[in-house]
Amino acid sequence: MPIQQDQRYYLKLKALYYLYEKNYTQTDIAKLLGISRVTLGKLLDEARREGMVKIEIVDVRGSMRLLKLEEQIRRRFGLKDIKLVDCQNLDREGILRRIASEGAAYFQAQLRDGMKIGFTWGRTLFQMVKDLPENHSIGNLDVYTLLGGSASNAAFQPNIIAQTVVQKYSGSTHIITAPFMCQSANLCQAIKKEPQIAEILSAVAGLDLTMVGIGEEPVRGTQVLSDYPFDGAVIEELVDAGAVGDICGNFFDIHGIPCQTSLNNRIVSIDIRDLPRHKKVIGVGGGPGKVRSLLGALNGRYLDVLITDYQTAEKMMVLADGEEGKK
Repeated sequence: MPIQQDQRYYLKLKALYYLYEKNYTQTDIAKLLGISRVTLGKLLDEARREGMVKIEIVDVRGSMRLLKLEEQIRRRFGLKDIKLVDCQNLDREGILRRIASEGAAYFQAQLRDGMKIGFTWGRTLFQMVKDLPENHSIGNLDVYTLLGGSASNAAFQPNIIAQTVVQKYSGSTHIITAPFMCQSANLCQAIKKEPQIAEILSAVAGLDLTMVGIGEEPVRGTQVLSDYPFDGAVIEELVDAGAVGDICGNFFDIHGIPCQTSLNNRIVSIDIRDLPRHKKVIGVGGGPGKVRSLLGALNGRYLDVLITDYQTAEKMMVLADGEEGKK
């Protein structure tokens, strides 16, 4: 039998009172009113549409601006998730540590027994794994490196990153035992065909979590690009190709399109064009030098999740709007 209007209004008001004033569960309220959960749900929806209840969020820590920008970026670039951290007034090292700490917390929340996990390299990821607490109750992990190593420092030795993770949890490492960059394309192809390396490059397509760092934009006239083993001529070539950043030594332009350079066939790594086949790709990094890098990575749809700082993300969206206006 239909509920009369006066009775309907009374039921809605009573339901709201017990839900918001007395903190009853919807199951208890339905029993109290003698109606079904379905009917209660309809009454509550009606009440909200009619303005019978107004919910005010009191942001005591001033974090709403982060949440709004997160949602804007998530929707625009089709991300599964995003986490922004406020790094106002922090220097470069402070930003790195803050993002790494958030990355470690996010990684822990995702981790489960028996997962297959891949790591690239970089200072932020290196700091992130150092921040991870030991937890040997999580086991049977298979941890893969996604590129060869550079002799520069520990942050650019993916085997050290992978071994650190296994030491803090339990599992096995699968290391690409090769240099990051080869002298020739023929040597690179031969290395990739080595059975142990070929097996890893094939297996990583089924990773549960893929943790990637995002490299900074190369700058014309410089002789150094982070800790990459490049000379000035290679850096100039990358700039000429429109490179704004890289993942695993795979450089891309502001639109996310892979750059065609002499490096393409000399890097021992996964191909970032295969990243959409991975189950969840988590990009970790930020700071002033990565505004264009992050936009290129997002435009290329290489990431499912992004962890970065609010200030960089804000500048990135201004840039994205500008690029959109050029079309």
